[in-house]
Amino acid sequence: MVAIMKVRELDQRQIVEGLKALDTDIIDDFVDQYSRPLFGVILNYTKNPSDAEEILQDTLLKIIKKIETFREESDIWPWMRRIAINNGIMWLRKHRAKQDRTTQLEDLLPKFSRDGEFDSPVYGWSVDPEEVYLNSELAGELYEAVQSLPYEYRVPLVLKDIEGYAIKQISSLLGLKEPTTKTRIHRARLFVRERLAQYFEGR
Repeated sequence: MVAIMKVRELDQRQIVEGLKALDTDIIDDFVDQYSRPLFGVILNYTKNPSDAEEILQDTLLKIIKKIETFREESDIWPWMRRIAINNGIMWLRKHRAKQDRTTQLEDLLPKFSRDGEFDSPVYGWSVDPEEVYLNSELAGELYEAVQSLPYEYRVPLVLKDIEGYAIKQISSLLGLKEPTTKTRIHRARLFVRERLAQYFEGR
């Protein structure tokens, strides 16, 4: 019978000291322990698993290189997550932004008449956060709705509603004016709302 190796979970002190010392055993355990959660963070921005894997490898290297700058009185996970987010956004701005901008969000949102009314009915709905958490199908619909957004709308929405960044932080990170950031988040929410409303209507 083949024995299954259990990943050794490191505490924060072991991670910091081991990475600073470039201890290969600690590095291996660190990669095993944090690759999956960091990959999940990055995938929210890339949509593409192969892109997320590439960004993950670079992120892990950056964490090791930047460990000397980590303040040990802080929690290490938010620090690593910020590196993953920043790294992912910089990568996307370089590789994906032009491609994603070919998709216009106007083509995805409800159409308005000249009088400012919706040409087609807008479904009313309310989402219980607990239902999203417990309902894997609904969570999948929400994920697909967010991932179908163009880059310039998806990233601000994820930063605000998933990561909890302030508008000012998002604007600085993306190089946008604050009103532009607010508008993109609002329009992205409208699109996601429509997608989920249709899901509820069809249940």
